[in-house]
Amino acid sequence: MQIAIIGGGLTGLLTAKFFEEKLSNNQSNVSIDVFEKSRSIGRLATRYKQPAKISSNQQWQFDFGAQFFTAKSPEFHDFLSPYIKQSMIESWSAKVFKTDVNSINSFNELAYQPPTTQWHKDQPRYVSSPKMTTFGRQLADELEVATLHFTTRVAPLNPDSKLTNGKTRLFDEEGCALGDFDWVICTAPQGQAVELFAQTDFKHQNAIANQRKMLGCYTLMLGWLPNAVPDNLHQIAWDVSEIQSDSKNPYPIGKVFIEHRKPHRDILPSVTVHANNEWSETHLDDDMKSVKQALLEAVKPIFAWDDTTAPTHIDCHRWRYASTVANDQITNNQTPTQPYYADAKQGWIVAGDWCHEGRIESCYVSAKAVAEFVRQCLA
Repeated sequence: MQIAIIGGGLTGLLTAKFFEEKLSNNQSNVSIDVFEKSRSIGRLATRYKQPAKISSNQQWQFDFGAQFFTAKSPEFHDFLSPYIKQSMIESWSAKVFKTDVNSINSFNELAYQPPTTQWHKDQPRYVSSPKMTTFGRQLADELEVATLHFTTRVAPLNPDSKLTNGKTRLFDEEGCALGDFDWVICTAPQGQAVELFAQTDFKHQNAIANQRKMLGCYTLMLGWLPNAVPDNLHQIAWDVSEIQSDSKNPYPIGKVFIEHRKPHRDILPSVTVHANNEWSETHLDDDMKSVKQALLEAVKPIFAWDDTTAPTHIDCHRWRYASTVANDQITNNQTPTQPYYADAKQGWIVAGDWCHEGRIESCYVSAKAVAEFVRQCLA
C-alpha cells in the first residue's frame, strides 16, 4: 500500500500520523511519502534572525504564519493534552485592543489605548513554545513509517498519470518520477489543489474550485535592539491589536502582535504585523518593495519611531493562501463545509483546513477524517 501526501503542513503531517495509527494494524506493508515544496514544514511558521553585533544570544523571532490556535472541541483538546503537559503548547492570555479604523483619531494614540478584552483560559489561545514551528517539527519527529521529502514540488496530474493497474504515477516539476501510489492525498492550499487536478477527471474539481476561496496576506516583521526601542513600544498596554476596516476600502493593517510578550519568548523586541486580507488581495501581485513601504507607512504612526528608534530589522513575506472565506460569503449561496473531497474510484483525495473552517483545528479534523475514510475503503 503506497500513499502519497502532497503538502507537509499541519494537515499533511497529521494525515501521515493518523495513517500510521489506523493502518498499522491492518496493513503490514504501508509506505507513506510526504512531499513538501518548501524547505521545512508549513503553516506554523517562524522566522528568526540574530543581530550581527550584540553580546547576548538573543535574537528576533516572528511567528509570521498562524499566530495562535484554539481547541474548541474536546477531541482536539485531548489530542493536544500531551503537548500541553510538556509545555510545548501553552495558552497565551494576551491583552487585546480592538478598534475600527474610523474610530481612530490618531494612530499615535493607539499605543496608549487600554485593552478592550483579554484571552482567558476558558477559551484559550494556544501558542507553541519556544516557537510556533516547534509543534509541527515534533509531529514530524513522531512519524515512524512516513518519509518526508522537502523542496519537492509535485507536478500537476494529467490523463496519463493513471496507470492500468489503478495506481497514480507522480512526477516532480522537473519531470523526475516520484513513484506509483494507490492513494494520492493533496493537502496543499486551494489554488494548488485545483491546479494539481485541473487536467484530470477528478469528480470534485468544480467543488474545490468554487465552494471555498483562500485570501492572501502580507506579513511585516519588525525588530529592535534593546537600546533603540521607541517609547510607544515600551508603553503599549496591549499584546495584540485588531483593526477593523471596510472591506471595500480596507486599511492596510489588520492585526499587530507583540512577539516578545508571548509565553517563554526570551527574544529581542519583535513585532509582527498581519496586513488586512482584502488589502492584501488587492496588492497580491505588487512589487514587494512597494508593499513593504506601504505597510511601514501604515504602522509607523503606532510606534512613532524616529531615525534613532527605527526598527533595525525589517522583513516582509507574502502568503498567497492565508485565510479561508466560505462561498456563501462570496455569492450569498449556502455552502456546507466538509473536511475532505474524496474520489475513491481514482484513489484521489483533497483535504486541508480550507475545506472545513480554515482554522488550525480544521487541519486535525480533516486529517483524521481522511485516514478513517481510507481505512474504511480498505476494510
